[in-house]
Amino acid sequence: GEFVRSLSIFHPKAPESDKTAFAFKLYDLRGTGYIEKEELREMVVALLDESDLCLSDSAVEEIVDNTFSQADSNGDDRIDPKEWEEFVKKNPASLRNMSLPYLQDITTT
Repeated sequence: GEFVRSLSIFHPKAPESDKTAFAFKLYDLRGTGYIEKEELREMVVALLDESDLCLSDSAVEEIVDNTFSQADSNGDDRIDPKEWEEFVKKNPASLRNMSLPYLQDITTT
């Protein structure tokens, strides 16, 4: 049951606010309530590995730095849930991997 409830977040019609909150929890690897640069770096590397993509360390750092320059609006070197929410609103593609289109087919069958 818990697995199915967790999977429901990936349904195409799941509320974006739920997807945003879930994605924040995924990126907050240490459970501190903030996304820190090292956590984002680890997630970027993991996502690249999962996609069989290889970027240089400097390219990964550029992604992390660019994300933080956009998301860390108060400049404290960490992204809080409100900053994350604002970042996602401005960058909806950041939730692209939070929808699994085939779940739509399963639930309508």
